[in-house]
Amino acid sequence: MSSEKLKLFKNGDSPKYKIRETGEEISFEELQKIILIYQERLKKLSEIQGLTDFFFKKKLDYDKNLLKWDDMTDKEISNYLSEAEKILSKIKPDEWKKENIEKVLLEETEKTGDRGKILWPLRVALSGKQASAGPFDIAYILGREKTLKRVKEAKLL
Repeated sequence: MSSEKLKLFKNGDSPKYKIRETGEEISFEELQKIILIYQERLKKLSEIQGLTDFFFKKKLDYDKNLLKWDDMTDKEISNYLSEAEKILSKIKPDEWKKENIEKVLLEETEKTGDRGKILWPLRVALSGKQASAGPFDIAYILGREKTLKRVKEAKLL
């Protein structure tokens, strides 16, 4: 690496990368966060795209049946996603940290007696996948705005 590029990193400036589909920019640090949550799941580096593609999409395309936890009805899915949306929307933008997201969601899921009723549809709504990282990590990396948008979109399926 050239000394010019090293200076960039030493000064705390992070290079930005443009996401082709959305036109958004993503920093090197944000890319690192994504890779870190999938590090243990990777057997080969080439698998990273299939595991993380949802971070770089404007809109997710998945079967709404993926949102079902056990024998949930469509109405129950909508209700639990609404509950997740209500919980997450109470977190202020400057408090949007993984630990805060996890804390408030787990407090509410304990009331249902089954964490999966809220966390499963939330994770699918955020990733569009049957297998992914946990909803706390995904929500944190996506950010508040994108997280709430994806939950709203899932309710419309």
